Amino acid sequence: MPWDAPWIVSRAPELPIVQYDIEADWQLLNTCNYRCDYCFFPGEVLGEKTVRYGTPDEWADAFSATGQTFLLHLTGGEPSAYPDFVDLCAALTRHHFLSFNSNLTQASLGDFARRIGPARVSVINAGLHPDERMRRRGLEVFNLNLALLHAAGFPIFVSVVATPQVLAAAEEVMRQVTVPGLVPVPKLLRGTYRGRHYPEAYDGAEREAFRAMSRLARAAYAGWRAARSEPPTIDPFEDDDFLAGTPPFRGKACAAGSRFVRIDPQGDVFRCGSDTAMQGNILAGTFVPLAGPRPCDSGYCFYFCRKYTGPMFTSQASPGTSLVPPHLVKRVGTALQRILKR
Repeated sequence: MPWDAPWIVSRAPELPIVQYDIEADWQLLNTCNYRCDYCFFPGEVLGEKTVRYGTPDEWADAFSATGQTFLLHLTGGEPSAYPDFVDLCAALTRHHFLSFNSNLTQASLGDFARRIGPARVSVINAGLHPDERMRRRGLEVFNLNLALLHAAGFPIFVSVVATPQVLAAAEEVMRQVTVPGLVPVPKLLRGTYRGRHYPEAYDGAEREAFRAMSRLARAAYAGWRAARSEPPTIDPFEDDDFLAGTPPFRGKACAAGSRFVRIDPQGDVFRCGSDTAMQGNILAGTFVPLAGPRPCDSGYCFYFCRKYTGPMFTSQASPGTSLVPPHLVKRVGTALQRILKR
């Protein structure tokens, strides 16, 4: 009996497994209602008026016309502020999977919880942003939406960008999340912040506070992480391994362009960052994926770079090799044991 027999995996209670051909980091819009001082985008960009380049059905049909199944990571800006956000998600999830970042401030999330099946959502990364919460009195709505999505069965975790201010008030920040079982996962501060370059600029006390928060988060989400078919792509759970700096990727074999792409609001597709070659446009039907891994020629995003330079995406499986990814082997074996005991 082959290890990659799909019925063995499908009996495991942790399923469904998100199966996709290409992951896309899709920047739906630039607009955001928050103005976090560590954001990569300046305020004038975050304040831009949102432009819709296609209807929900036009977008869904365009992705399906590629013949590929996508895991679409919706980001911005604030993706849930996109007009017709839930209609778009409903259309996309007919044939594709979603993940997204959100500050959980928008009323659209209630409709999302009612209309979208959790089985079509890989993960929701709920950004806490403590300073903006306090300035805008947004903590109550954050916890209400967090509880709603969690109770509806969506895979969700809370993250917080680990500024020095957050680390100095770590216990208070942890208490701001009131949904049982969910705690904020510290996320590396990367780039220039208040004149200092991070993560290298963290001092000894800040690094120790970061490690303590990471340990608490890993313990809180241990069962949730073990039950997943793969880790979240934006995966800050091990960020404490990179407090001295993130590794370089340029020149390493990378599946960006073939198994991963970046999409702009108008549908233009790039290998990863916009400084890499354009690979067509989704809405125009001109997107063509690369045939396989190529050397990294950018420095797009630490999390996507880690995933798509990894051996799972850059090694060619030899004939007869099991198609079950390494992180599923234990789950497959556990499922088989349950079946044989019946």
